[in-house]
Amino acid sequence: MRRALRSLCPVLLLGLAFVEAGCRSGLHPWLPREDCKVKIISDAAFVRTSRGDYVDGYVAEYNTDFQKERMFMVLEITHYPKGDRLIVTGRFTGDSVRMPFGDQKQDKVPVFLVERAHPNIPSVPGIPTLK
Repeated sequence: MRRALRSLCPVLLLGLAFVEAGCRSGLHPWLPREDCKVKIISDAAFVRTSRGDYVDGYVAEYNTDFQKERMFMVLEITHYPKGDRLIVTGRFTGDSVRMPFGDQKQDKVPVFLVERAHPNIPSVPGIPTLK
């Protein structure tokens, strides 16, 4: 019995190390992708996250459960003006940044790693012409 425990313990520790490395990697394969309709509320910013990474992106608002929430969208190419509406696909990283908003002190804003972003242009309904 002891021999089995001695041989099983290193294997379990190695497995836990791989799981921990996978959860902390930048890929986050176990987190599902999310689609969000957002509105950019800040200019492009270069900030430091709570984990110490430097990222480029925007602060954006999105609706969840009928409440406005804020996120810091990390984009590789930052070329959107303030006020643009986008549909973004990506994942929350579990990290956050501190951003000041108006009269408030700095808020913790979750970081959203964007994989794909495109403009949110609503389609025009087909209205028949008057005769």
